[in-house]
Amino acid sequence: MQEKYLHYLWKYKLLPLHKMELVDGRMFKVISHGEHNAYESGPDFLNAKIEIDGLVWFGNVELHLKSKDWYSHKHQNDSAYDNVILHVVLENNGDVFIKNEKIPTLELINVIKQEHYQKFELLLKNKKTILCGSLLYSIPDILIISLQERALIDRLNRKTNNIIVHAGSSDPKQILYFLMARAMGAKINQLPFEELTHRLPLHELKNKKIRNQADLIVISSGLSCPDSITDHLAYNRIIQSEKQLINGSVSAQSWKFAGTRPGNSPKIRIVQFAKMIQQFDFEVSFVYLDTENLLQYILKLLTIEEETPSLLSGFNQLSLSFKHQLIINCFVPFIYWFGQKNEDELLVEKSIELMRLLPAEQNATLDKWIKNKIVPRNAAESQSMLEVINELCSKKKCLSCEIGIRLLSK
Repeated sequence: MQEKYLHYLWKYKLLPLHKMELVDGRMFKVISHGEHNAYESGPDFLNAKIEIDGLVWFGNVELHLKSKDWYSHKHQNDSAYDNVILHVVLENNGDVFIKNEKIPTLELINVIKQEHYQKFELLLKNKKTILCGSLLYSIPDILIISLQERALIDRLNRKTNNIIVHAGSSDPKQILYFLMARAMGAKINQLPFEELTHRLPLHELKNKKIRNQADLIVISSGLSCPDSITDHLAYNRIIQSEKQLINGSVSAQSWKFAGTRPGNSPKIRIVQFAKMIQQFDFEVSFVYLDTENLLQYILKLLTIEEETPSLLSGFNQLSLSFKHQLIINCFVPFIYWFGQKNEDELLVEKSIELMRLLPAEQNATLDKWIKNKIVPRNAAESQSMLEVINELCSKKKCLSCEIGIRLLSK
């Protein structure tokens, strides 16, 4: 059996988890399966949430054919695996420990059906993601536009569902702070950025002196300060900021460095985030600007003002493409959520208009559409196409897709 079959079962939620228990007999509940880490080093699924005997665990999930593969793969020597909260294995052939603590383990050998695995092997032979790609030429443009519009709303709803629970507050300022942090972390460091906003809530941060706020965020992140901070006064400010921490700091092992490009290093992202938060007053009335002025306002907000001495000395500004990603993943969902909260349809529409002013994203997933002659013209269209592939095509949900229904009805 292939390990990626276990990944398939976990990713698409095909296991009867409600009928299962851990190997030690404890009851558990999967709140979130996490995000499949298909291309980077580290655990197989990131940012999962598991409830075990009433206690919620936040962290990562690792899968193996046998539990002792943990040691044969040398995970015990890699700090990237220190935040694994669940070990999912086909066969449990021995206990596994992280720093003398036994990892909760789930064994699958008694629930996997051989005939299902054989179907999976046949499925692997079809390597096309967009199964209807060669037939898209026969689909009317109006149907494709309709699918895109629905997918975009689905994507925004998915990004904002339970946002109050995730942010730990109903205060729009805290929610915007939370979304900014999550977007800065991107997929790879989303979880520690989210934790940072819980350990250092915005209302506590903004009660501090402005000059200390950036220092306090860096200290709360649990990451060592940049080597460029050599000024004696700046160093003393950092030491004083450390004494102001109320809820402690994020564990340094929570941050993922492997697989990040130099400009996306968490040490750089955290100080960029710290400076942006320091210079932003978090008055949310900016959402009522007209769309073009709103875009300019946000771009200016994401331009980091230099000062001396500064935590950011020697660090580059955010690239324009990363600013666009922050707008797509933070400000657009915030405006959409804020509009829904206040039953303001104009704000909901403005969040979509804002994406139409941004260029389409470029990545390998969107290239699959382009190869089939569907080319996004702006970020609203590229976001909708990502949603269709991720939530419909990749999951083979053709009967939930307007195009699939049209083709299969012929």
